[in-house]
Amino acid sequence: MGLTVPDDLTRGLAEEAANFLANLRDTDQAFQIVISDNGEDGGQGSVVLPQLAVDLLTRLLAELGRGHAVVVEPVAAEITTQQAADILNVSRPYLVGLLEKGEIPYRKVGNRRKIPLIKLLEYQRSDDIYRREIARQLTQEAQRIGLDY
Repeated sequence: MGLTVPDDLTRGLAEEAANFLANLRDTDQAFQIVISDNGEDGGQGSVVLPQLAVDLLTRLLAELGRGHAVVVEPVAAEITTQQAADILNVSRPYLVGLLEKGEIPYRKVGNRRKIPLIKLLEYQRSDDIYRREIARQLTQEAQRIGLDY
């Protein structure tokens, strides 16, 4: 499934739905969601969603409301190098370099690389922590030598 940027109508509806669900988030209970068809037949159904699903749905709708494309993948999924590069917001060649250096595990399927999504997210989390620590150290050093204006 490719990335699709939401149009203005989708953004508006998603933002409204996300705000509605966010206002209900403080409770630790399941929710019953009623879905109705605005068409001629007026079909309607309902489903009970666990709190985790409501939280995920709220986050998904919030991102769509901001105009961001969203991809939902199970954690056990394997992704392509292009998908991984998109998640890390880097070029595909840069990502391939990380793979070749052994910084992110992958396996080859034919001549293609498949990356476990969970391992990519672990790398992203550790890289974020590393970058924050470097920024903290640089800030401390700047303060120590009097460069903090």
